[in-house]
This record gives sequence, structure tokens and C-alpha cells, in this order.
Amino acid sequence: MFDFARLDAAILHTLRVCLAELRDADDSLAMMACGMVEDLTGFFVAGVGATWVAGRTGSNAEKAEWAWSPSEWPLFAKDSDDAAPGRVTSAIWALSDTHPTIDGAGQEQDADACTAILRRHYENRIVRAIQQMRAGGEFRDAAGNDVWIWLHSADDADPELDERSFAALQVVELARDFDDRFGAGGDRLLARLAARET
Repeated sequence: MFDFARLDAAILHTLRVCLAELRDADDSLAMMACGMVEDLTGFFVAGVGATWVAGRTGSNAEKAEWAWSPSEWPLFAKDSDDAAPGRVTSAIWALSDTHPTIDGAGQEQDADACTAILRRHYENRIVRAIQQMRAGGEFRDAAGNDVWIWLHSADDADPELDERSFAALQVVELARDFDDRFGAGGDRLLARLAARET
């Protein structure tokens, strides 16, 4: 059985520090993404404000596509007090060293299976931390609008991660449009965010 206490605390701390840094950089913060890669390491945090989004609406498809590519966003946040390899990476690495080698049926598990199980737990812990923060009102801008946040597969190792995590963190209507974010659904989402600037 994994003990997630250290990982949970690390995720929450990192999210809060990065959210504050993004807000300081742009008080119109509208979207935030946690970029994850295939390796069991920490996540990066990127963001964009409604002002930036407003410049991505209209007929230029390439500009609109950038809006759904957090690696291309102008804002990145990092805890300057978090020395490498970082609190989240260290916590997930510590857990990877304690994985059970025998499953519930008494069969030995290989390392890849254990890593896959831990990766799914890790994803779920980040989603849970975001839900906890949202319930406390932390993901709102000054006007009371939700800051949209999701987990982003930065190396495309998990092509369904973005859609899966967005759906877990947003209402059904928004998630439906996000599934079509490179088409008409994305246009609707960007128009919503741009309207915050008017």
C-alpha cells in the first residue's frame, strides 16, 4: 500500500505557489495547465490570461491551436525555493522505490506494471488536489470566473490525458467543447474567455 501523504503535500504546495506566481504575472489568468511527461517526474505549470486568449480568437487557425498547447503559452511558474529534483519529483521517486512486487493474487508484478499503476495514482492525486483547491475557491479570478485547469501530456505519451483530466475538473458543457477544441468547440471556449476582457 502506498503512503501518499508526502506526495499530496508536495502537489498542493507546488500548485499553490505556481498559481500565485501566474496571478502575479497576469491578473486576467484564465487557463492553467500541469504539464506531465511519460517519466515519473514532477509537472511544469503554465498559464495564460484572458487578454492573451482574446488575441487568439478569430479566423487564424494556427493562433487558435496555440491556445490549446500549454508548452507554447507565455507564462510559466516554478517555485524558486524548490531545489532540483524538486519536492514533487522526489516524492514520486520515493514512492516508486516502495512499490509492491506481489499483487493481490500472489503473482509477482513487473516494474512496468508497477510504474503504470503509480502513474495513474499520481494523475488522480493531482486531480484531487485541484478539486480540493477549487472547493476552497482558489481557482477563481478577481471577478469570480473559474480558472480552467487540466493536466497536459507534454510529450504526447498519453494522448487522452488532456481530455480525461479536463472532463474530471470542468462541467460537462465545457468538457464537450474541449473534446472539439481544435474545431468549433475550441472557438466557443476561446470566445467565452475573451468575453471576460470586455
